[in-house]
Amino acid sequence: MTDRLTLRGTATALPGWFDGQFRSMALEAGAVERVFPASIPGATLRRAGFFDAFPDGASPAGAGAPADSFRPPAVCYHAYAALAGGVLETPILLTAAQTCFRDADRGSDDDARLWQFTMREIVFVGAGPWVAEQRSTWTRRARAFAERLQLEAAVEPATDPFFGDVSRGRRLIQQLKHLKDELRLAAGPRTIAAASFNSHETFFGSRFGLTLGDGTVAHSGCAAFGLERWTLAFLAQRGEDAAAALLKG
Repeated sequence: MTDRLTLRGTATALPGWFDGQFRSMALEAGAVERVFPASIPGATLRRAGFFDAFPDGASPAGAGAPADSFRPPAVCYHAYAALAGGVLETPILLTAAQTCFRDADRGSDDDARLWQFTMREIVFVGAGPWVAEQRSTWTRRARAFAERLQLEAAVEPATDPFFGDVSRGRRLIQQLKHLKDELRLAAGPRTIAAASFNSHETFFGSRFGLTLGDGTVAHSGCAAFGLERWTLAFLAQRGEDAAAALLKG
């Protein structure tokens, strides 16, 4: 059972190093950094349709937290709640990192499927063509970053839904419309999804009342980087000596 990743020695600094790289990419691209609370209201997750997509995916926030609150399953739900009801005269590009929790993965024996993990997200909200270009740009950046680190990587369509219900029809629609890609990194005899690039179309814009200056509903998307998964893949492919050299700069 692996609820969170235990790292030792040089490896303990790798998730922070990766976060620093993704944060720098985001800030250089013009993103504004945000810091969000450690819990998220159940009302926000319901408004986002989270429980439709992941009925068993949320972990209660626990003692001391507000009633009907959960540990955040992803960063972007906080972002949409913060922007709710807004009229966007210009596109929004923001970034945040957070410890996230997926209750469906609690007790998994797979060290890449953790209940507690850390994620850096870049969230983009605006007109449809701009959001599509951001998604493509972040896919290229992530692939190029993996290549610079000499990591074996491939971008592939994902089969799991990011939003909406879990019906077979909804899954097929999302796959046919190519709404989610993953950057998969080799980690031993398997590959693991270390980043995802998501188009939400107007789903969250409609749910959270986000409109553009012309009155149309805003599109949204995000790029998400799993820091522990990048760490696992790097150690599996390059080893601890390469990790030490990487950290020394």
